Amino acid sequence: MNIRARRVMIALPVVLTVVIAGIIGALVAAQSHRQTEQIAQADLVAQDYLGAVSSFRSTIVKRVADGKQADPGALRKIVERAVAEPPKLAKASRFGREHSAVYAEAEQTEATILEPFTRLSATLKRADTAGDFIAAAQSVLALRATDYISTSVTSSGPIRSTLIPVLTAARDRFSRVQVPPGRQELAKQVTDAVQYLIDKASELANRIDSREYFSFSYQEEFQTASDAVSDYATQVKGDVTEAVNAVSDF
Repeated sequence: MNIRARRVMIALPVVLTVVIAGIIGALVAAQSHRQTEQIAQADLVAQDYLGAVSSFRSTIVKRVADGKQADPGALRKIVERAVAEPPKLAKASRFGREHSAVYAEAEQTEATILEPFTRLSATLKRADTAGDFIAAAQSVLALRATDYISTSVTSSGPIRSTLIPVLTAARDRFSRVQVPPGRQELAKQVTDAVQYLIDKASELANRIDSREYFSFSYQEEFQTASDAVSDYATQVKGDVTEAVNAVSDF
């Protein structure tokens, strides 16, 4: 083998190594470019989604602000309609999803986007039920015996034919009202106050028939129950205000 041939044989592996290294380098560069593009695409998708979320939240906040003077049931319907179609995060490549910090933020946002509105809706639902209960309780506790009989009544007739039936009907109507969870004792307190008046009215009628003097007061029972109902109404209003403010903070 001549000297030239030997030089070619020596140089060939070097050339092949350089070629292979160049190919590998090109492949790595191409792969890196594709990965960079995938991350950029994931970033873009995520940014579009986060922008849509911002608009979505702003719309709901405005609708809640516009309707916050409505009763809880009506406001809940406003919220439910507003959140019916939240933005959806578009898909991205696996590599882009796994390496895009913006996409990770968007995924977290998508998982929690409805939470404050769901809490508000649940609070409004409880307040709606509570509102019916409170109104019914206040109505029955607003009854006054003197609206149906005189303070100096001398006949049991009006007591038996008017006062007791009115009180009994009011008590029974209240018993059919849905009691909010955890408020059974309050419902019983209201019912007991009305029943106390019914019992005393019945005793008054019996004493009149027996020509016996009898007087009674039910102010303490009614006032205590009314105060408890008012305290509950204040708590419910506070819960709604807190939930509405939490949404408005966005």
